[in-house]
Amino acid sequence: MFTRTSAVEPKRLEPRSANGTAAVAPQLRTASPPSGERSVIGNDLKIVGQGLKIVGRGVLQVDGEIEGDVQGAEVIVGERGKVTGMVAGQQVIVRGVVSGVVCGKSVALQASSHVQGDVHHMALAIEQGAMFEGRSRRAASEADLNNVVDGRAQAMQVPEHRPLSTAA
Repeated sequence: MFTRTSAVEPKRLEPRSANGTAAVAPQLRTASPPSGERSVIGNDLKIVGQGLKIVGRGVLQVDGEIEGDVQGAEVIVGERGKVTGMVAGQQVIVRGVVSGVVCGKSVALQASSHVQGDVHHMALAIEQGAMFEGRSRRAASEADLNNVVDGRAQAMQVPEHRPLSTAA
């Protein structure tokens, strides 16, 4: 087991400005990060777990490999990123590989992306060169998208086609 023997706290790093000098007033992190916060899962990480769900409150960028669900206000799957599971957010940008459902108010599949699974969206952009194997499902409202994320996709299902009966 590891124990802490020193009473000295680790030195905090000060934010740096664009020119490399220390910023005048460092900001404190709050319990609920502002929407401009960015969390990055680096390309040297592989996260695996049964029933795993990673949830971010701001921008969540995946450059590594995740076997589980990913959710954030904005989710970016980088060119080297790979997600096997659901990717959900208000805005979803895919540059890498997703094997599973993609669900977002606004979804963009960029040229380097490879998506294998259904895409539920209110707005969809697919760049030339993107690979997409699945179905595109346009949602009428955010409530429909939330149903998909919650696993209640019945509200999004297309009615079954029934042949017209003929009167004799």
